[in-house]
Amino acid sequence: MTTSPLLAATGRDRTDRPPRWVRWPFRVTMTVAAVLLFDQAVFAGQFLSGTFAALHTHRENATVAGIAVLVAALAAIPIRWPGRGPVWPALACLGLFGLVALQIMLGFARTLTVHIPLGVSIIFLGALLTYSAWRRPRPAEDGGRA
Repeated sequence: MTTSPLLAATGRDRTDRPPRWVRWPFRVTMTVAAVLLFDQAVFAGQFLSGTFAALHTHRENATVAGIAVLVAALAAIPIRWPGRGPVWPALACLGLFGLVALQIMLGFARTLTVHIPLGVSIIFLGALLTYSAWRRPRPAEDGGRA
């Protein structure tokens, strides 16, 4: 039996590498979700500046942003299976979706003292998840491939 040079040098064969495509769905969907989450602040600012129709846009975009975060959670699953990467991106998206759902409830209840700071936190967390989606994975997170 012949041993490949890669297997002899590293103990890993090319077939041990996770597929390269597994991070791209999460990168794209999380970027879209982050833009939609940021748009929420823009629409709220327009409403506070006197464009009252922006409140309707703010409300509708909240639903779309929540769905986008759920889609990002689904897109993060291939990072783990078949990618053998971490499961935390999918779990983080589900946690972010829970915060978005809470945010929507607080908005309808007009509890602005919590709604506004929670919105800022959601935008920050969305940006952080987007950053983590685009950064180069560490070798331990990507099946040994840098």
